[in-house]
Amino acid sequence: MKTDKSGVFEIFYGEVQNAPMINECPLNMECKLYDTYDTATNDLFIGEIVETYADESVLTNGKVDITKVKPLLFDMASKKYWSLGGVVANCWNVGKKLKQK
Repeated sequence: MKTDKSGVFEIFYGEVQNAPMINECPLNMECKLYDTYDTATNDLFIGEIVETYADESVLTNGKVDITKVKPLLFDMASKKYWSLGGVVANCWNVGKKLKQK
């Protein structure tokens, strides 16, 4: 079934005038599309994040706090929605112990 759900949300526009964002979302990332690649099963979009709009409720010390955002992830393979777990490791540090000396 193909149903237009855009009327469910109040939308706004930022710097990129043709990129609608959802007003009720505490975090919106405005993107500029550069290219689209067709694959056998999906389209792959290449773009740039132009601006980030974040509600105070998802910020810690002025930065987006992923634990407050609580993102919902969609997995095409399992056709299920997932949430994030805890921290796995610190970026740019965990791989250093694998580096050859």
